[in-house]
Amino acid sequence: MLEIQEGQRLSGAARRLLEYIERHPNAVLVSSAFDLAAKIDASDATVIRAIQSLGFDGLPHLKTAIAEKLDKGVRTPVEKVGVTLSELTQERNRTPFQLIIDAYAKMVDRLSRSPLSEQLETAVQLLNDADRIGLYGGGPPNRLAQQTATHLGRIGRSSFVLEDSGHAFADEILGLQAGDAVILIAYGKVLRESLLVKAELQRVGGQLVVITDNPGGRLAKGAQAVLEVPRTEVGNMTLYGTILLTLETIVLSLTKQSPDRAMATARRLRDLREKLQRSE
Repeated sequence: MLEIQEGQRLSGAARRLLEYIERHPNAVLVSSAFDLAAKIDASDATVIRAIQSLGFDGLPHLKTAIAEKLDKGVRTPVEKVGVTLSELTQERNRTPFQLIIDAYAKMVDRLSRSPLSEQLETAVQLLNDADRIGLYGGGPPNRLAQQTATHLGRIGRSSFVLEDSGHAFADEILGLQAGDAVILIAYGKVLRESLLVKAELQRVGGQLVVITDNPGGRLAKGAQAVLEVPRTEVGNMTLYGTILLTLETIVLSLTKQSPDRAMATARRLRDLREKLQRSE
């Protein structure tokens, strides 16, 4: 992840910090010096000195370097699986189920003390004012985008998912309008499709909401709302629960914003289902 000069002598704290960065680069992006100190069993002042010994001016400089690396997708699947297997081997006394429960428990506690609640308020107001709400996940998160679009439709919100590829994706982007707000789920390597969505929204005057663990990355810069949502990990195996939690919060918040619309849509959905049952 980080390039260290060959033969460079590092303190114990610097070596532990470097190892933590290699294993959990995304977590470092949303961590304070105090958070990192707890992870490597050191003081926050020691963490700052360790960061400087690695060749960085401070924590913001380190985060910028990590964000740039993550934008480029520097890790291979082999490296990711290797880290995961290493952690599973080291944690023989705990089952995978226990590891996942512990990982989510820590992440939920962390999110409850993060700025995410305030960030969600900004994003929800922006989405509430939109004519249509679009979603793009790019890869596995696109399944979450599809599910969220269904839930948005059930509360009376006009929604769409950008999910095609190649020239068909260009046709989808062509349909973006000034009244649109697009939720972009941005993790890992920056995709050309994501950059195109951002650029086209800027061109037509639409709004961009980015859900990411890389708030210093290219996709987050210039967005109208950024939701800092770390992914939960066991080793380097990515779990998508925190992203789903954020999307579900958005749906519930929009339901609260327009209860009459949500109820009217629910009644219409009930009537349509009853008609389908009678026709069977």
